[in-house]
Amino acid sequence: MNIRNIATAVILILGLALVGWRTSAHEPAVEMHVGNPLRLAKVMGQQRLVYELHVTNISDVPVELSALDILDAGGKPFLHLEQKALSTRTALKNGGSVLAAHAQTVVYLTVDFGATAPTAIRHRLTVKHGGAETVIMGSSVPVVAIEGPVLAAPLRGGPWVAVYSDEWPRGHRRVFYGTGGHARLPGRFAIDWMKVDAQGRTLRNDSGLASSSLSYGAEVLAVADARVVAARDGITEAARISDNHAHPHPDAAGNYISLALEGGQFATYEHLRPGSLKVAKGDHVSAGQVLAEVGFTGDSTEPHLHFHVSDSPSPLEGEGMPYSLSRVLLLGRFTDWNELGSRRWQDLRPHVVDREFPQGGDVVDFK
Repeated sequence: MNIRNIATAVILILGLALVGWRTSAHEPAVEMHVGNPLRLAKVMGQQRLVYELHVTNISDVPVELSALDILDAGGKPFLHLEQKALSTRTALKNGGSVLAAHAQTVVYLTVDFGATAPTAIRHRLTVKHGGAETVIMGSSVPVVAIEGPVLAAPLRGGPWVAVYSDEWPRGHRRVFYGTGGHARLPGRFAIDWMKVDAQGRTLRNDSGLASSSLSYGAEVLAVADARVVAARDGITEAARISDNHAHPHPDAAGNYISLALEGGQFATYEHLRPGSLKVAKGDHVSAGQVLAEVGFTGDSTEPHLHFHVSDSPSPLEGEGMPYSLSRVLLLGRFTDWNELGSRRWQDLRPHVVDREFPQGGDVVDFK
């Protein structure tokens, strides 16, 4: 080949490389990863995963999240989310579905498998750019089959309502706290327990006082034989429900108690009444022992007991972990949160539920 032909070939090769680089710079490139080990909870007789999928757009162009599938290792689908349903589960503003260039979002996922869960799952994400679709297949993620702690009731009597929802944008399920350079989600399995009367009301009267709450002053019980590893008292509370305000990060939990469970897990009780704590750090307690009373301290819209299990004794610094409750009498369920406080729940045939995590809206009696 002569010098002229060699030069022409070099120019052609360089030109193709440049075109390829320009094309790839405008093609969507998306990465996915699961932030924490996938731990199963048993809810309503089914094996359930509650976790977050972190999605990062590492390309120079915005992409539209159009679909997500959760599959087992063999490709069997368990959940399919079209664009509209997917957008309600992301942290994108205004329920949008467009992920900007070099941006990240979180997809909050709840997946029910039935009686048996797979040993691993994969994620298949479909994105759109310029009218074209690109499918990204994630790697296999193992599912932890170890059962979480089985706990006794944190309260007595009832009816008590398990208040939480995966769909609330500012609910516990979606609020990360930054600590030590890491974002943590302590409320992944948090429940706000609120007491109601036979008509589903949460207040005794319309005085507006915190003390008018049916939950206020209820005795809080140890959920296991355990050691108190953290306790805080002394944070005051507003007398009127409408006078409560947002608190700085360290005080958002109000007065609290944390118990060390087996396996490096901790049970945390928040919003306790000032002066009601009957235990201190270092004390050993027995299941069913009275620890304190429900109050109105910290960030709270109405008196209730916030309860969760995590891997940290600090209320806002752990990763929320699943657990189950032993022998709870299920009375019914609120299916419309707008009715809580004003109407009776939907009755179910009362029956004992054992070793399960309560469903949001469950109305129970702790015997």
